Formats: sequence, structure tokens, C-alpha cells
Amino acid sequence: MELSSAVPCFLPFLVTLLLSPASAAPNRLVVPWDTTKFGPDGPWQAVRITLGGDDNRMALGSQNVSEVSVYPGGTYSSRVFTKAACDNYPNSLCGIGGTWDPDTDQLSRQRIQYRDDWIIEAAGLNASDTRHLALGLTIQGQTVWNATLATCDTGHITYPNGEIGGVPLGSLSLGAPEMNQTFTLNDEVEDNINAPLFAAQLFQDGYIPSYSYGLHIGSASFDYPGSLAFGGYNKGRVIEPVTSFRNESALKLLDIGMGVEYGASPFKFERREELLSTGVSDARAEPLAPYLSLPSKTCDNIASLLPVTYDPVLKYYLWDTDDQLYTKIVTSPAYLSFAFPSSRGDPDNVIIKVPFALLNLTLDHPISESPKQYFPCVPYEHGIILGRAFLQAAFLGRNWRSGTSWLAQAPGPGIAREGLGEQYANIPDDDTNIVGFEGDDLFNQSWAGHWSIVASQATNDETKPGGTNGAKPNDSDGTEPGSIEASDSISGGLSTAAKAGMGVGVAIGAIVLFGVLTWLWRRRSASGKTPDSQPVTYDYKYYHHSQQNESLRNGGAPVHELPEHISAEPIEIPDTSTPRVGL
Repeated sequence: MELSSAVPCFLPFLVTLLLSPASAAPNRLVVPWDTTKFGPDGPWQAVRITLGGDDNRMALGSQNVSEVSVYPGGTYSSRVFTKAACDNYPNSLCGIGGTWDPDTDQLSRQRIQYRDDWIIEAAGLNASDTRHLALGLTIQGQTVWNATLATCDTGHITYPNGEIGGVPLGSLSLGAPEMNQTFTLNDEVEDNINAPLFAAQLFQDGYIPSYSYGLHIGSASFDYPGSLAFGGYNKGRVIEPVTSFRNESALKLLDIGMGVEYGASPFKFERREELLSTGVSDARAEPLAPYLSLPSKTCDNIASLLPVTYDPVLKYYLWDTDDQLYTKIVTSPAYLSFAFPSSRGDPDNVIIKVPFALLNLTLDHPISESPKQYFPCVPYEHGIILGRAFLQAAFLGRNWRSGTSWLAQAPGPGIAREGLGEQYANIPDDDTNIVGFEGDDLFNQSWAGHWSIVASQATNDETKPGGTNGAKPNDSDGTEPGSIEASDSISGGLSTAAKAGMGVGVAIGAIVLFGVLTWLWRRRSASGKTPDSQPVTYDYKYYHHSQQNESLRNGGAPVHELPEHISAEPIEIPDTSTPRVGL
């Protein structure tokens, strides 16, 4: 056979081989997010998935399926609610993310008899007698047939104030230590039903490079979409250092503190530590729980430094929105910090900073008859649960096969509301480490334009116990009404580093003044010359437009160079605002 005649014969085979899934290199699967904002204690964001279908010989669109919004989180089965679960909650937000009643023909072919209860105590969620199924789960066009799912015909959420409401959204499982969930039918092992977990099956089929995920839930308040990938993660949502731990969600919390990223502090102190009343404690990151569920003493410690009041009826800490300090705090670079141990032998702890801008959340019906701004620290004495309020500012990931979890600082929205940019990367099968972007100033660069710097005072009284902090001269107690006092444990006066910094500043100021005078003299003597009128240009993607803000943020020092992937091209911000739906 001549080569020229053989080529046409092999061409269809080669095209089929190149287009087949097995021939493509495994790549992470990026999960889409809904643009709707959910409550009633958020706003929160959710992902979109499609449920149903049991015949891989038929197109999914020709089968009875439902598209729903769910919170990412949990292990083993992905769980959703049926219409019947909302029968007791008419004219409410129950099932606002979508309900799913499996097709009757598909149900008739189900053999799993196992039922259980779904309880998340820190979220107040209780769903009884949930039915387990093995049906299709589709995300971004990828379907796992016979995936482990569960439907709930009954369920409710009991809020801290005792109000009971229907469940707004279900959940998308992030995986489990096993690849399948096994259901027994009888004593015969060969009759067991092994329903695969979504990410595990994609990995086994060679679609994704590892049985893993990377998650950052973003911020609905700032129109900052979340990021979830199976088999990979978004590097643009990770700021070094990264801490790792073995358990799927439990880690050591060393301390909780308060501080300000740059500029002057809105408080009468620059930093507070040792707010965690229990000392070093076990904590759990839980995307399916909404709050900072902390010991009551810890919530009290934090609240005592904020313009908030504990409402004994609502059982929440409410922001005093009439206090001028409230606006100053929630729009400033002030943050609540969480300290975790380093995983690489580094003596420095890993600090996750949650800006108070993200902790200015809203209560709505059925919790409150009218919208109220609240601080999401909820007293809880059964462990420390760091829910979505915390995960707005943290990256969480896990490689199930290597048994390694990761936690790191997530950036702010950035000017394009993409953090440090869409930089998705694969997680190899045996990986125990992931990398983010390094840079001491990346965090506040990513928040530039989304918060307001607090102007420095003429004196350093804000660091002194009992200082005036800008109080009016006729304030007899020396404090501005509504201002926050520092405790006696905070030392007053300037530190050695501050004094040294002032000395360096004076020297630099003298040099700058000499340079300015020299330039003026040369300009005056250079008659007929036109001064250069070109404006100074900045990288507008992350920098403040104000040179004054730049100086205050960096203490007069040069700004760190940004990673090469960051574009300096101007970016037009689209109108991403969407209607908010309470839960």
C-alpha cells in the first residue's frame, strides 16, 4: 500500500484519538459560581451544579435534570432539598437556591435503602431521614454517573435567637478520604453499591490530575466571586506563607488579634493580641457554617474593642451604625487576625487577616424583621468553627490522596475583582505543597480602592492608654464619644523602631528638600526651557491613585515589585452588581 493511500485511511482514527478524553492531559475543573447573593446572615455566594440523569447513552439534556445553587463544603454525599422540605415554610426563602425532586423513573431504578440525618450544629441545620441516591452530577459539562447524592424531604435551620426557617441551599461535597461511598444491601459484599464521589471519579477517569480541591469563597458584599477548582486551585487567591495540616479541616488556632494594615489605626491602639480566651485551641474551617463560632468569652473580648452591642433577643452582636467609629472601622484597613502554626519549620506563625469590611454582615428575615448590620462572632461552646465569615479572607484546599490540607491568606478583590488575577494551576496527584504569590504588600495592594485610609493624627495619642485620639478640647474625659479605649496592658509612647523610623524620615526629608531646592535653582537658571509635563504613571491594577496613600501605606519605603503576571494595562471595571436574595 502506498503511503499516499494509507493516510486517508488512518486520518479518522487519528482525529478520534486526539479528541478522546484519554488523549487529553488531565486538567483541573473550575466550578462556576452563581451571581445571586444569599442570606439571611450574609450575603453569601454559592456554586451552580446540575443533578439527575442515569443513562450515559443519552444526552443529559434529554433526561429529567435540575440546576441548583449550593454551598461548597462537606464530605461524601452532595445534599439538596426537595420541594416537600419547604411545605412548612410557605412564602419564605426556603429552597431559594433551587430544589430537586428526582425523576420518578430514575428513582424506580434506585436500590440504595440507606437513610441518615444531616446535622451541622454550628449552622443550626437539622435534616432528618435523608435519602441516598446514585445518580448523575454534572459540573461544567462533566458528568459523573451514579455519583453519591442525597435528597432531604424535611429540614430546618434554628438560628441563635431560636427562630426556625427552611433551608435555603444544599451542599456540594468537596470529597472524602475514600473514592467511593459504599452502601450495603445485604450480607453479600458483591451486592454492595459503590457510589463514586464527583472529584474522585474525575480523577480515576483521567480528567483531573489529582483528587483534590482549592477553595476561596470570595465576598458577595464586594461583588468578588468565589473560586473553586477540583484537581487544582487558583494561585491568584493565595498569598504566601501557606500552612499545611493532615486533618481534612481541623487545625491549631494559636491566637486572635486586631490590627491595621496601613495608615493610622481607627482604634486607640495599633495592635491587640491574646483575645482568644482558651489559649491554643483546636479549630475547624467549615464552609457550610456561616459564623465565627467562638467561646463566649472570646467574643466578649473582641466585642469590647468594637462599637457593637450584644442583642439579648436576637442573640447576635449588632454594629452601632450611629457611631462614627463604626463607619471608620468597617471602611478602614483594620482587621481581625487569626494565628496558625507554620508547617515548614518557619518560626513565624501564619496570620490570616480578615478585614472588618468583611465582618459587616446583614441579618434579615426570618432572623430579624428588618435588615440589621451585625458582627458575626457567635458564642459557641462546642469547639471553634471558622465558617464563611472567616473563609471570605482565607484559601482552603486539600489533596485527599496525600492527606494534606492547606490554609493561606486570600487577597482582597483587586481592581478587577479577581484577587491577584485568574491564575489556575494543577495540583499533582502526590502533592503535599502548593505555592502562592509572595510579597509583604500584596494584601493591601489587593484591597486598594476598596477601603479608606485613616489619616494620621498630629500626635501619637492613639497608642497611649487614655489618649485623646482626636477628642474635642471640651471633652472632659479626654475621649471622643464612641471611641475605643486601649487596655492598660498596651504600652504608651513611641517604640524604639518608631523613633528610629522618625530619625530616618528626618534624614530623608532633608535630602528631598535639598533636591527640590537644587531643581528649582536649575529650573530658574535654564531660561527658555519648558518643564517636562508628562504625568507620573503608576500600575493602577493594585496601587492607590493617591501618592499620599502610597506613602502612608509603605511608611515612605519603595513598594515591592509585583509578580510578572500582573498586567499594568488599565482595566475597565464591569458593572457586576446583582440583586441580593436573602435566605
